[in-house]
Amino acid sequence: MALPEFNRLSSADQLSTVFSTGHYLARRWQAEDEAVHLYELPGRFFAELTYNTTRNEIIDLLSFGPDDKDRLEDYAVAVRLPDWLE
Repeated sequence: MALPEFNRLSSADQLSTVFSTGHYLARRWQAEDEAVHLYELPGRFFAELTYNTTRNEIIDLLSFGPDDKDRLEDYAVAVRLPDWLE
């Protein structure tokens, strides 16, 4: 699935796709109680799931492609990013 096709899915279907086909890469903290989880999806794009640990709920899902490499800078220290990004 390519990024444009993923973006056309409903929020529920996007979330299901991330959990069923995504490869978990890393976590960063956005706030004291907000963990942002990075997933790589088939089709060579990424999804960030923002999870509120206090409320125990997902509060945001953002998808982006390899052209948005600046979104990956916060993860670069902790994870080896896919070779296809080079």
